[in-house]
Amino acid sequence: MFEPVPEGAHTASPVYLLTPEEYDRQDEFESGYEISGKRSIGKELQDTCEGDGRVFYPVHIESDVYHEKDAQTLIDWFREFTDDRLGVPFHNCSCYFSGNRSIHVHVPHFVHGEEQRERLKKQAEAFCEETGAKLDVSLYYRKGLFRLPGVTHESSTLQKVQIEPEWEHDRIISEATSVCTEPPASYAEVLRDVFVHRGGVTSPTAQSPKEEPHAEIHPHLDLDAAVLELVPDEREVETPLIEQREYPMNTFDAPGWLMYNAKEFSPYAYASGNPRSVAVIQVKGGAFARKGRRNGAPMVPVWFIGAIGCDGSFTKETEHAPLQLSEGNRKDFEKWSRQGYQNGDYVVIVGGQSRSSIIFSVTRTEALQAGYHLVRTEGSRKAALNYLSNRGYDVGASGSTSTTASRSGTATGKTKTIWPARENQGGAEALQRKAEHEGIDTLSHNERIRVACRLLRYGWEPTWEWFKERFGSSFKPEVTHCFLRGIVEESSFEEYNHIDVPALPA
Repeated sequence: MFEPVPEGAHTASPVYLLTPEEYDRQDEFESGYEISGKRSIGKELQDTCEGDGRVFYPVHIESDVYHEKDAQTLIDWFREFTDDRLGVPFHNCSCYFSGNRSIHVHVPHFVHGEEQRERLKKQAEAFCEETGAKLDVSLYYRKGLFRLPGVTHESSTLQKVQIEPEWEHDRIISEATSVCTEPPASYAEVLRDVFVHRGGVTSPTAQSPKEEPHAEIHPHLDLDAAVLELVPDEREVETPLIEQREYPMNTFDAPGWLMYNAKEFSPYAYASGNPRSVAVIQVKGGAFARKGRRNGAPMVPVWFIGAIGCDGSFTKETEHAPLQLSEGNRKDFEKWSRQGYQNGDYVVIVGGQSRSSIIFSVTRTEALQAGYHLVRTEGSRKAALNYLSNRGYDVGASGSTSTTASRSGTATGKTKTIWPARENQGGAEALQRKAEHEGIDTLSHNERIRVACRLLRYGWEPTWEWFKERFGSSFKPEVTHCFLRGIVEESSFEEYNHIDVPALPA
């Protein structure tokens, strides 16, 4: 730790805690890394430490798309990942420009051991799949190396320099070209700058280095506070267990029995080499699991308007049954929970081999139309996806791992209002106030339906004018007319009987 960084070294490894005997053996060699013609003593010691759980991985985050995205986009990814996924305040982290095409973040924490390293990798992969972020997940492997601050990049001849999160591109490049930063004198200096100065995970009193460098990582570092404990996915996902019951004697109770006990529909079954699955459903309840079935994978009770599996042979049409959400890392269940789908919502799920599906909510009319195309017309899945695409939904391309589809544009290039999936909020009145104070774009599609249902009690005209005022210059009469008409005509309640839907304004 405290010896000088070797001349010409650009990278550092994870931290390995050696026994006194291992340290003395390593110290016998002039170079503690590579021996010509023999097995590397460094790799031998690394393997032993990994097997015994004596390895600490400094947590780094990188993105190599700095020249494709602006700096603030990368910073937003980093902030969301550290704050929301790792539970580490982003302001405690250190940001660097790599000197070429990357932004690096040094987090003032370690993960300890191979199990925690693997969890960190899965966290980063899931974050990228769910948000579209482009983080370099190849960092999180055994013996991974990271570039030291202050070293010069071979391609650009620019140094890796520390930057502030609010800096724009010009300021970053100016810093890299005008500031000469000395490389660290020792690896302990890097730890001191990242952990002690920024992170605040220090011991109450400063101590001098001990005579045996293997005994600790850094004299000022509170190792217990510096180690992250990442919770495994299995603990994050909890679903109630529904036990198998006998088929009900009363046929009236059959749908309720079937949607918990019938053969489930899996969006991922028989996916290898096959097209994507498509399911159009109405949610009928909260998630559950069954003992001895799909390893306790989360399922949702639904009414299938229509569904076709990946291989094209497994279908459901106008029937009650469970919808399976991906087990293992359970990517789809996490997305489902975050989007807050509730009883009565109409949802489309486009699955496949990745087990990370496109999931989005639709109106009742769109669900019925998509289901009709799916099970009644030639081309089935393609016809249903084409219909949804023409309605403005991003259904992805074959093999896509997009996490959530939203209305963004159509095949004709016309921009449509962005209506993402449901988010849990308060009552319709509270949602109306939120739109009036924070903007209509802060509401999801289903939340706008709730507001519209409330306003329509007072008539078509005030509801129309409210939406027109909220959208302002982006107001689209044809979209709003279709939206409000669908609520009035599809509603099973008599409270809208007094409304005569007017013709679309010229």
